[in-house]
Amino acid sequence: MSRPLLVVDDDTDLREALEEVLRDAGYTVLGAGNGLQALEVLRAQSTPPALVLLDMMMPVMDGATFGRKMRQVEAWNDIPVLVFSASANARQVAEEMGACGYMRKPVDVATLLEAVAANKAPESP
Repeated sequence: MSRPLLVVDDDTDLREALEEVLRDAGYTVLGAGNGLQALEVLRAQSTPPALVLLDMMMPVMDGATFGRKMRQVEAWNDIPVLVFSASANARQVAEEMGACGYMRKPVDVATLLEAVAANKAPESP
């Protein structure tokens, strides 16, 4: 069974659209509306996701705070994080949090799928 992807974005319409695109491409997808919900989703999984697609600006817990808290849990340290943000400093934020990459919103579907394929963690044998 393949490891899921986790999409974290407070924009429900965008998150659901991303989830649908990724499911149509054959991925198993989990979703969360903010960083706190994303931590809860991670805790509920027996296997960590292959990739976290992370928005930066969200209520309750923003992407940067989620990234710091996620890295405090040893089992989650190797989960790649792909930042996607409308922010002009998305690249800087991604570099500061040790993300594997970043994309500016709006995200082109082909670019999204290429980035996911290139950055997701390999499946365990």
